[in-house]
Amino acid sequence: MKNKKTIWKWLFLALLAINLGSVAFVASRIFNVRDQASLTNVPTVSDATEVGKVSTNRDQLNQLINTYLQDFQTPEMSYKFYLSNQAVLEASYQLFGQKIPLYIYFEPLALNDGSIALQVTSVSAGTLDLPTSAILSYVKSSIKLPNFVEVLPAKDQVVVHLPRLALADNLYLKADQLDLVSGNFVFNLMIKP
Repeated sequence: MKNKKTIWKWLFLALLAINLGSVAFVASRIFNVRDQASLTNVPTVSDATEVGKVSTNRDQLNQLINTYLQDFQTPEMSYKFYLSNQAVLEASYQLFGQKIPLYIYFEPLALNDGSIALQVTSVSAGTLDLPTSAILSYVKSSIKLPNFVEVLPAKDQVVVHLPRLALADNLYLKADQLDLVSGNFVFNLMIKP
């Protein structure tokens, strides 16, 4: 009888060891990380990274800008922007019941941070030349502009901070190439970390 108790005792301990071993094996397989070597080779993004390029021509960019400007049209003032051999903002505003045309001519430059500096070359109401810094001061103080547009009357410049213009979560554009002569424009699509 003692011999039978000992056999059952050893069989129970063996079964317990097999069960514990099986649980330990399955647990170790579940909690082990797979393909860790390939995952450690994926670089982490610590700075903005270029994820693509957007290339456009003069007509496409004119259409895009004018579509965006539709949100800023008012009964008192309307805007149209177009690129030819130079950049031109054509506006018309109501003064004493008459529409007065306003033309601002720019030379666009891509800045190192991806913004676009629009250097004002001339401002006119109809064919009457106007003082550039005075008109830019008026625009800065009187017209509600998007937060990514900065008017600098002292420098006769309007800066379009493209990196501030969010396209989607963590995506933005940087100006790369602005070629008015050939009509080719290239922008880098960037992602923030």
